[in-house]
Amino acid sequence: MKLVSYLSLLVCLTVFLVGCGGASDAPVTYPVSGNVTLDREPLPAGDIIFRDAAGQAASAAGKIENGAYSFRATAGQKSVVITATKEIPGKTVVGGAPDEPPMPAVEQYLPAEYNEQTTLKADVSDSGANEFNFELKSKE
Repeated sequence: MKLVSYLSLLVCLTVFLVGCGGASDAPVTYPVSGNVTLDREPLPAGDIIFRDAAGQAASAAGKIENGAYSFRATAGQKSVVITATKEIPGKTVVGGAPDEPPMPAVEQYLPAEYNEQTTLKADVSDSGANEFNFELKSKE
């Protein structure tokens, strides 16, 4: 009986300590949202990343669906990366495993100024709406 009580106490203490650990270490994040258009039309699908401009906080990312996105990010100046890919008709890439079937090849169709060489910015605030809309234009 004494052993059961001791083990129960040990389990409860372990659960308590594990439940408390790390919560205070988590960075404070705030909801961010907005719309992404390409040539004045909602971007059908893509990815958006908010990278900390100072390199101090972790990046945050979300999916763009029908032009809209929503996720959580830390406060501060952000460099924004937006990517969107489409299939290349008639091209495939071979999978990594020998029995894996070929997959359709895809290409990034947004200009580099929105991803690889981004010029997009956002300033996430600890108060306010944090709504950021991005109006992109296709390659000339």
